[in-house]
Amino acid sequence: MPKAAERESNFSGLCEVGWFTCGANGSLCVEQRFLCDQEEDCPAGEDELNCLDDKGDSGLTKEILDKPAISWEQRHKCNLKHYPEFCLCRMETRIHCKNINLTSVPQDIDVQVTSLLLGNNSISLTAESFTRYPSLTLLHLQNNGLTSLPADVFKPLPNLTKLFLADNRLSTQEKGSLEGLRSTRTLRLLHLSHNTFSELDQLMTLVPGLKTLWLNSNLVTLRGRNVSPHAHSLRELFLEDNLVEELTEHSLKGLSGLETLYLRHNKIKVIYSGAFQEQRRLLELELNYNKIQYLHPDTFQGLDSLVSLNLGGNPLTMVEIGTLRRLSRLDSLRLEGAELTTDLLVNLSTGLTSYHLTPNVSHAYFKRFRYCGYLPHIPDCWPKSDGVSSFEHLLVRVELRVTVWVVALATLVGNLTVLGGRVLSADDNKILSLFIRNLAVADLLTGLYLVAVAVKDVEFRAEYHEHAYYWMMSWQCTLTGILAMTSSEVSVLILTFMSVERWVCITWPLGAPKLSLTGAKAALGCIWTLGILLSVAPAYYYRGKQRFYGTNGLCFPLHLDDPWVPGWFYSAMVFVGLNQMGVMVILMSYAGMFCSIRHTRANTPLSLGDREFAMRFFFIVFTDCLCWTPIIILRVLALAEMDITPELYAYVVVVLLPINSALNPFLYTFTTTKFRSQVRRFLLGRGMCLWPPRRDSESEITRNSFFRGASSKATNGRDVANPPNGASHTVAEIMLVEVSKHSVKDETTRADTKV
Repeated sequence: MPKAAERESNFSGLCEVGWFTCGANGSLCVEQRFLCDQEEDCPAGEDELNCLDDKGDSGLTKEILDKPAISWEQRHKCNLKHYPEFCLCRMETRIHCKNINLTSVPQDIDVQVTSLLLGNNSISLTAESFTRYPSLTLLHLQNNGLTSLPADVFKPLPNLTKLFLADNRLSTQEKGSLEGLRSTRTLRLLHLSHNTFSELDQLMTLVPGLKTLWLNSNLVTLRGRNVSPHAHSLRELFLEDNLVEELTEHSLKGLSGLETLYLRHNKIKVIYSGAFQEQRRLLELELNYNKIQYLHPDTFQGLDSLVSLNLGGNPLTMVEIGTLRRLSRLDSLRLEGAELTTDLLVNLSTGLTSYHLTPNVSHAYFKRFRYCGYLPHIPDCWPKSDGVSSFEHLLVRVELRVTVWVVALATLVGNLTVLGGRVLSADDNKILSLFIRNLAVADLLTGLYLVAVAVKDVEFRAEYHEHAYYWMMSWQCTLTGILAMTSSEVSVLILTFMSVERWVCITWPLGAPKLSLTGAKAALGCIWTLGILLSVAPAYYYRGKQRFYGTNGLCFPLHLDDPWVPGWFYSAMVFVGLNQMGVMVILMSYAGMFCSIRHTRANTPLSLGDREFAMRFFFIVFTDCLCWTPIIILRVLALAEMDITPELYAYVVVVLLPINSALNPFLYTFTTTKFRSQVRRFLLGRGMCLWPPRRDSESEITRNSFFRGASSKATNGRDVANPPNGASHTVAEIMLVEVSKHSVKDETTRADTKV
């Protein structure tokens, strides 16, 4: 049976954009994300051919990669008759004398030695240092504190082709300090990284036949060059981590033979027209991790042979549509580490598809998985996953797979129990019960969301890569995300409204207006309408290639791993703005309530009910803050471009976000005295409980401070222990009657005010 990654092509043998033909006569189409994924989706495995991105690699890199495997015996074989006991002989004629505090070149080595590695010592060179070793082809003098190379020091080495002098103190500013290089007529590779060179052309004049030059971490600026007549012979130039700030038409003048140019980790801000006009043989260009913001259509003029371009890590803000059009042979485009705007991505896509002669790019590398959606014609686009999931699984870790089921079941069972109990029992406080039921319904949606994620994880187990794209782009994922976001926002809004209402009730027990059942229903209607609108609106507005709820397999638009995804502003407005405001209101409301009640009870001994009341206060505020404060902080950090591991996203959505939904039934229902009394009555009626239920004096009628129906009656001397019509009293009302009449029983004064 064909995989989800496959689809039959149309009658013309062509596939739609983002799909690639394979099979007999192009009869099968394979989607972009499944090419070069180490899984054969085409009948003959055509989707895994030509996946190695080795075009444009430097000659040295190819030389290293192409070296044949050498066995242990061959690697440790030695054909030299004598050498110092403190050195090692390898590869028949190679001597290693590294890091043994040498101050001069050893003179007791067999004259047949071909490679001499003397790095990490304190060697001082003289004109006679290498007279005994005419067969040397490789010399390694890295990190010896060298400040000069004496004249004719390398003259006895007619076969020397590779010289490594990195991590010394050599400089082109010291006159005559490099005279020793003048006699190296056969030298082809010179490694001078981590020195203090500022002049490029002086080196090429001293070594006219040089092919590869390493000058990483020096002081080269490429300004005011005195162009060497031998510059054209250079094939590879490595200028990483230097002081180059701009590329003008004179910066690379004379370097017409270059095939590889590394300019990464410099300070390049501007590339002028004509900067590469002589580099028509250049195959690989690395400009990553500079300060380039703008690329105009003539930036890469002259790079007719370029096959690999690296622009990653630059703060690119604009790339003109025709910028890459001139790179007709470009095969590999690297933009890793760069945040790209939608306009920039559209320009890249247009520039690579809308012209008659366009680059045939087959490999692209980005920072974000979603960027590949703008270049669907490129077969091998990385990354091929969003970081939340692995190649095989929707939930990458076993603990996440277990946790999602546990939290989902706890949320569903808890909130279904609340709904069932509230519906079956006759509740005296109809308004409070209405709010609790709506809160349970909102939290129930979170449980359904987690079940949907858990079921999809099981369904996609071991083959998630085949379904990920279709799942994230499907209406099922969108609906799942809408459920989660609706639950989140409605829950926050209900808790915020309840907190404000209780704070007003307790702080002004006699002056605040009474909330009617009709008013409560209207408030809840507005809350649900607002919550649904907040979750549905972005799904309708963001319907392009990247959907609001389709940024990852969890379908929740928190955007911690990719804070600048389309819709980021809306997400930040809701999760950072609205929810942060709700958390602050809840925190301040409960703080105000607690201070008001403590002030009222200042002269009353702390009873068991008071302690229970204080503990509920603490846990309600604590769980709200535990849920949303870390999420808000992480979202702000993501917007501040601080690195947040993608794995954290799954833990936040699966574990941290549902905390309130799972714990609200315990905080608002299961821990109340009335609930415990009802459970005891139920079990006692069936002979399953030995403890009788507690008296209704600790029921929700006396414990809840949600309404103020009896406040006016309290001032007329009515008995607060038996309020008519099920109206409940606040602590402040009860304490007011206690002070005025001194006739309320201890049991009433110990009533647990449920918050």
